[in-house]
Amino acid sequence: MAAGYVAEHVDEYKGLILLAAYSTKDISGSGLQVLSVYGSEDGVLDIEKYNSSRTNLPADMEEHIIEGGCHAQFGSYGKQEGDGEPGISSEEQREVTAQYIAELMAGSD
Repeated sequence: MAAGYVAEHVDEYKGLILLAAYSTKDISGSGLQVLSVYGSEDGVLDIEKYNSSRTNLPADMEEHIIEGGCHAQFGSYGKQEGDGEPGISSEEQREVTAQYIAELMAGSD
């Protein structure tokens, strides 16, 4: 959803952060900074669609896979059907995610 919106409003944004998500809209030539983060134990994210949609993102997009992370731990809404078993705590996953986001934002002007 966010990527679809940003694709229609590229001039209003500097970047896009995707948490266990992918872009169905082509923003590869947008000049946006893109950060993509997902967990190694994510059983909800359709990894085939994620991988096939990477061409929709800028070639220099930044990707991080959180070892032991799962889909539900990006928020506080409990276990998701089909999700994997986390190998880290929810707090640790959110802390690592926040650090990646802070690093991206610190590098943008």
